[in-house]
Amino acid sequence: MQQISDDFLLTMAEVSAGLIGLFIVGMLFYIETGFRRLGPVDKVVRPYFRSSTRIILVLFAIPVGLSFSLVALEPVWSGILFIVLSFILVAANVDTALRMAAVARATRSTMMLVNEVVGTAGVVALVIVPWVIGGFSPTREAFTWAILLAFATGFLSICALVLSAFDVIRSDTAGGGLEG
Repeated sequence: MQQISDDFLLTMAEVSAGLIGLFIVGMLFYIETGFRRLGPVDKVVRPYFRSSTRIILVLFAIPVGLSFSLVALEPVWSGILFIVLSFILVAANVDTALRMAAVARATRSTMMLVNEVVGTAGVVALVIVPWVIGGFSPTREAFTWAILLAFATGFLSICALVLSAFDVIRSDTAGGGLEG
């Protein structure tokens, strides 16, 4: 397997941190203000979007935290950090999956359902891949796969979440497609 440089890991952390900032700005200033106009489906959609936001933040915390720990700390600390973030990510993913049925009924959004399925597959893959590749003591290269999968899953989730938010808001303001 190819050696993973500190520069690559730090660049992944930098790009991920930038995306976290942009995502937070987008959620707070654009999407949250659009939810104020949703009416009755707000009780279903807003908690789902907040739960999805939690997943995205944890997904990008993996490239940031794991990259820094791989560069600056002993490998055992990277493993511990990865285990903690994996538990948080799986719990957040279960929370979002449990909310999906109500959101699908209220919005009829195929994109949200597809995002949930693809995102869950990405979460499962990124949690198990380092242990499959590296065994009980994953290497820097094995953790890099988790970093890349977390980044890709997070980026796809941002795209799907933002596009589906605009669809939900537009659909509701147009008066069609949403049930109360």
